[in-house]
Amino acid sequence: MKGVNAMNTVLPVFEVERNMFYRHKASLMYDYRAIGLAFTLVEIPFLILASMVFVVLWYFTVGFAMNAGKFFLYWLFMFLSLAVFTFLGQGFMAVFPDSQTAQGFGSILIGMSGIFGGILIRPQFIPPFWEWGYWLFPLHYVLEGLFISQFQGDNTTIVASYGSPFFSAVCPDVGPGDPIPSNCTGTAEEWIHVSFG
Repeated sequence: MKGVNAMNTVLPVFEVERNMFYRHKASLMYDYRAIGLAFTLVEIPFLILASMVFVVLWYFTVGFAMNAGKFFLYWLFMFLSLAVFTFLGQGFMAVFPDSQTAQGFGSILIGMSGIFGGILIRPQFIPPFWEWGYWLFPLHYVLEGLFISQFQGDNTTIVASYGSPFFSAVCPDVGPGDPIPSNCTGTAEEWIHVSFG
């Protein structure tokens, strides 16, 4: 995931900048608001460029839709993903004493995002006690945005596998003992809505 790289690469850079900020703040040269705004404004052009390079190289390689609206929507979600993880990395670096500790807590965030983002455990199967994790960690929003930006309006036929949530959605009348129909199909758009709904 590109956001993980963004978080890990910003930590050592921000550690050096943070130490510089403490020196200048002690001599009453900088206010924390000014330096925070400066860090944010300096990151934005880099995030725009990095996300655009990644999306241009990735988007056409995997054969996504040749549609300008879908391309820029995909780029927007990739940009937001990089921004969220970059600024979370800066936040961890501002809170913790060194980059190793910040990276440790960043790894916890990334691991929890992987668990609750809908990759390892589908959203429908997350136990009720842990549903807060699905809504709290950022990966689920990134994946939802990236997938929906591509498959909204996609009428590609998908054959539903028996027992899957998609099968239950497109063939709701088939019970456990009933024969499985051979034409139980849906579209890619329906699959995305069942998966992230």
